[in-house]
Amino acid sequence: MKLITLISKITDSVGLDQFYVEQKLDVESEALIIYMKESLDLDSEVYVFPIEETEDDLVFEKDGVKYVQFFPIEYVLDLIESDLDLKTGAYTDKEIAERLLEYRLNDA
Repeated sequence: MKLITLISKITDSVGLDQFYVEQKLDVESEALIIYMKESLDLDSEVYVFPIEETEDDLVFEKDGVKYVQFFPIEYVLDLIESDLDLKTGAYTDKEIAERLLEYRLNDA
């Protein structure tokens, strides 16, 4: 799944709960962190890992594949709802993904 698809799935509470179930994520985890396969790029595949598995490493390797940390899911939701004021519907999922990625690459 790409970041744009993830954004569309997690930006409403029903979609977020459904995403957790579909991905078989441990909602009891201290944090669920979004990682991008190989590099931080809109075209990279995204995966979500519990912090207990990644130890919050910026670069995490599993089964010979490198994953680069994007943000915890909760932080992405906070950015969308407050800091970036993107929840208003004025932005497409692609524009939100681009702004989040730009923030991660340049400011975070």
